[in-house]
Amino acid sequence: MPSTTPKLLTAYMVTTFLLSTGALALLSPTTLALLFGMPIPPASHAAGFVQCIGGRNLTFGLISAVFVRKGDLRAVATMAGFLAVDGAVDGWVMWRYAGLVAAAPHWVAAAAVPFVARWMGS
Repeated sequence: MPSTTPKLLTAYMVTTFLLSTGALALLSPTTLALLFGMPIPPASHAAGFVQCIGGRNLTFGLISAVFVRKGDLRAVATMAGFLAVDGAVDGWVMWRYAGLVAAAPHWVAAAAVPFVARWMGS
């Protein structure tokens, strides 16, 4: 088994996460918001904004899929490393609106992502 297999699997996981959260945000923004820890009313401005975020995740998921298809794990790793910014911002928003306990998982993930990305890109 090649040594890059775990790295390739990680790249697939990044791609799958982005595509699935993007699709879920577009198809059911209230479900994604609930899973995120911030329930929102249906047919609200907030639901529309979650759908915009879904478009962003779909875009990055497609970019990641292209990089994976080309075998460019460094590009996937670079992009994934920047997802730490999303996680930090998500944590900040959760802290403001849902409290420290809700923010903690986002901050933990944001702290871990650069290390995983560095490993994946090496």
